[in-house]
Amino acid sequence: MDHDLPLTAWFLGPRAENAAVWTELFDHIFQDYVHWRRNYFPADPWIVGRLQRRSPEHESWLDLLTAQLDATLSELKFHFPLHSPRYNAHMVSEQSLPAVLGYFAGLLYNPNNVTGESAPITVALELEVGRMVSAMLGYNPKRAWAHICSGGTLATLEALWVARSVQFAPFIARDYCREQGIGFPVRQPNGEEAPVSEIPDTTLIALRPQDGVTLLRALARTRQSATGLPADDVVRELNEYVRQSRFNVSQHGLGTVLGATGLRPVVLASAASHYSIAKACNVLGYGEAALRLIPVNDRFQLDMGALERTLEELAPEEYVAAVIGIVGTTEEGAVDPIHRIRDLRERRERTRNRSFWLHVDAAWGGYFRSLFHGLPVVHMPAAAGIEAVAAEYARSLDLHQRFELDVGVDRPDVRAYETRWGDPETCAAFLAVAEGDSTTVDPHKMGYIPYPAGVIAFRNGLVTEFITQRAQYLGDEPEGIGAFDQPVEVRAFGPHILEGSKPGAAALACWLAHRTIPLTTDGHGKIIRTTLLSAQRLWRMLTSHPQLYPRLERERAAAVPCPVPFTFLPITEPETNIVCFVARPMTWQEGKMVPAEVPLSEINRLNQRVYAAASVPGGGAHQSSAAQPFFVSRTRFEEQQYRADTLVSLLIRLGVSSDDYSREGLFVLRSTVMNPWHEEARKAGIDYLYEFVRFLHGVTAEALTGAV
Repeated sequence: MDHDLPLTAWFLGPRAENAAVWTELFDHIFQDYVHWRRNYFPADPWIVGRLQRRSPEHESWLDLLTAQLDATLSELKFHFPLHSPRYNAHMVSEQSLPAVLGYFAGLLYNPNNVTGESAPITVALELEVGRMVSAMLGYNPKRAWAHICSGGTLATLEALWVARSVQFAPFIARDYCREQGIGFPVRQPNGEEAPVSEIPDTTLIALRPQDGVTLLRALARTRQSATGLPADDVVRELNEYVRQSRFNVSQHGLGTVLGATGLRPVVLASAASHYSIAKACNVLGYGEAALRLIPVNDRFQLDMGALERTLEELAPEEYVAAVIGIVGTTEEGAVDPIHRIRDLRERRERTRNRSFWLHVDAAWGGYFRSLFHGLPVVHMPAAAGIEAVAAEYARSLDLHQRFELDVGVDRPDVRAYETRWGDPETCAAFLAVAEGDSTTVDPHKMGYIPYPAGVIAFRNGLVTEFITQRAQYLGDEPEGIGAFDQPVEVRAFGPHILEGSKPGAAALACWLAHRTIPLTTDGHGKIIRTTLLSAQRLWRMLTSHPQLYPRLERERAAAVPCPVPFTFLPITEPETNIVCFVARPMTWQEGKMVPAEVPLSEINRLNQRVYAAASVPGGGAHQSSAAQPFFVSRTRFEEQQYRADTLVSLLIRLGVSSDDYSREGLFVLRSTVMNPWHEEARKAGIDYLYEFVRFLHGVTAEALTGAV
């Protein structure tokens, strides 16, 4: 691998080590902007003269501005140190240098990326960002369609919005063919062709998504070939029919369309899914009750057996509006088996003549796909299967780390630890993202881009033809299909997306970051590598806490001895870079730590105390973060989300009964290890993750002694 790309230059640094470069480049941008203003019609007069600039009123207002700015800057000192390796809490960290520079340059010009007429440069850059992200995901960037939006919530809403329109397009085609007497053949999910006029509703709603996307174009081509009419006339006629059709959801509403079919939508996602999916079901008219949450397994991945049973048990009138696989759950960072979902879809296509729209929620994990983009692997035949291919990718990544810790008390006792990331199942899931019909990605998370910047990517760019809104003042894009023999050409975002005005600065931030830190294994993948290894190291230290316990206790010798031994139990090995764990009172038994007889309510209270000691209250509380050495976040597992019978192995390890869990829930500590500086800090002489474990040990001991 090429290791020449300098990760240490990509960020400001925990101590603002790269401040001089940042200052120089910010000044360069601003001076260039000033130069641009002064050279636009340079003969124009100076409107704000020297006397005005020196007037008492002018100076007084500037004094007011400076005072208010200084007051705000003082307030911001109470903000959390998101840049520091000491911050291991929520999904936010450093921002990369090119991203910040791009955003700053963009906001000076203030382009509105709703259309190229208001943002001639940054619209083109956003289209290129879409191609960059699509390629990273494994889509064909020449066929895919992706754009920037405010974040994962809107991206997921747009994905399901598009899927809804695509699913009912075959009904429109069927009515059209029946009225025109056209024998238009359509490929069914099982691969067999049949005239669209003869296909029943339950099959028509379950066509393969990519066949549904191209169906209207294929119909126009068939119509033109049969009649010899000019192509433009055929397209115009078909678009008018689509607009007026009783199955046009955009025109007539979901209730009307469902009433005409008697069908009922169902959206399937794991119990670990983000709450935005329920929001999307609400907004789209499906209703939140249409969302069926599938149980997870002991790694917090979607349980494939439960998904298959749910699909088999659907009522005859129920259809799958979408199946959502998650690549990086919000709470645990778990990765659903996207390849298994794809295999299940293919199997149902063959045996049940049913397909479904597969949406991948990779808001958190999308950028992990950069690890696999451009990774040199041995060529393997297609017959080898994705598991073998994934194993080869894991071998090529060679993502492992060996480290040593002195766990001795009275004498040195150095122990070696090794961590490795690259489970073939996880790699296979990442590779299968390319099979999704749509994917949510958040640059403002693992892309290290300033907020707001989400991305929604579609495998096939023809989806824009199903959602275009005519807006004469933005451009000339017609509604419906533009042609049946030419690619879609997007010149204005507004007519094709849910948002209207949108910041071109976000596009410039993404573009400059991805252009200078490529979305490849040797580019952005270097950031991903270091965060994965850091998370693995934290997980290993937490699981090894019983061996570290004597040393950690000796290091806090000045404190009151802890009357109760304790340890930290990770809920699972991290698949990405989120580590969830629980502090648990223990007892010694034959030289080993085993769970002590403690009620779950006490375990929860202990973890709440640890969280309180490892966080600063939000909501406007003015507690200086400078006095807080480390940060952690938290979540709560509850029966209504994660049923006790799906957490059996975790509950056994915790020594907790299912009944207690169902009644009490489980308070869980959560660390997002996305800061890119941990490994460099170790080289500089400070292991922040070990210090974090020391801190956790200390505050837990103090909580058990009643000190906190």
